[in-house]
Amino acid sequence: MGVAITLTDNEVEDLVSLLKDHEELKPLYDRLKKSEAATPNSPANPKFKLGATSLARLKGVNPDLVKVVKRAIELTPIDFTVLEGLRTKERQQQLVAKGASKTMNSYHITGHAVDIAPLVDGKVTWDWKYYNQLAPVIKQAAKELGVNITWGGDWESFKDGPHWQIPR
Repeated sequence: MGVAITLTDNEVEDLVSLLKDHEELKPLYDRLKKSEAATPNSPANPKFKLGATSLARLKGVNPDLVKVVKRAIELTPIDFTVLEGLRTKERQQQLVAKGASKTMNSYHITGHAVDIAPLVDGKVTWDWKYYNQLAPVIKQAAKELGVNITWGGDWESFKDGPHWQIPR
């Protein structure tokens, strides 16, 4: 009969390091490495999950975009949070007034956009290297689901790392 235990990433790394140094444990080492490579963050064993705040911020967002965000959290190697989804026109006016947005025709107003930020040590980061790591994961999630998505980080001007939108 097998026993299931939960280990942190660091504990797994330590265990794998110990196993590789012992010839008699090489078959177990090989199985662990193969398993680790096959499913680093599979839906059956996700590393991260959306918190209550992120889920609440997805209320009113287009269901296809919600599916993309939910699939992305299953795939991602780095944690993230939903900063904002559906916006009121009043909120959009505030953002335009302070220069955080350039348009009153925002996809957020119709629920076709979300802002997502990577978390490092549980805190939002504005460092582009993390957005660049997260972008391929969100694009992969959208592709798997057949959803056409645009990242604000790919825009030529006014690059917007947190912003993701789908066609209206």
